[in-house]
Formats: sequence, C-alpha cells, structure tokens
Amino acid sequence: MIQAKELTTLEDFENLEKGNILACEFHRDVHDHPRTYRFNVFNIYLNKKESTEIILQKKNNLYFNYKMFLDGESNLKSCKLITHVDHTA
Repeated sequence: MIQAKELTTLEDFENLEKGNILACEFHRDVHDHPRTYRFNVFNIYLNKKESTEIILQKKNNLYFNYKMFLDGESNLKSCKLITHVDHTA
C-alpha cells in the first residue's frame, strides 16, 4: 500500500534521508531544463540539515529550504513523503 504523509514540522523534514520520495507542489514554475512544472515527484539527493535544505536534484540545482517553507516564505506550496507499506508481512 502506498502512503502519503504531509510534511508540516521541522522534525518531519529533519528525519528525511537520501532516497526518500517526495511529492512537491510549487507556487511558481520550477525550471528543470528543458522541462517546466509546478508539481513533480523526486528522490531526495541530499538533506543538508545544517542549512535546512533539501536537495531534490543536483544536476539542475533543484532544492528548497524547509525552514523558509515552514515560515511561509518559500516557492514550495506543499510537500508529502511517499512510502510503501507492506501489509502482507
């Protein structure tokens, strides 16, 4: 089963790790040459806790500052952690 968890606290973001899957919606277009979008799903490249940044993609420098997001000062509109839960085990 696929689960989506809305990320709303500093602790939520600090617990993210490289490889986690995030669904991100943005207020303004994000440019990922040659594509442009306002919503996309990313595998986290790096969580830079010391600067409160999530690097979504190194190649085109796609990132967001989660402290700014939590303060309402970010292009990021919403962010959900996507996970798979195996209920057969």
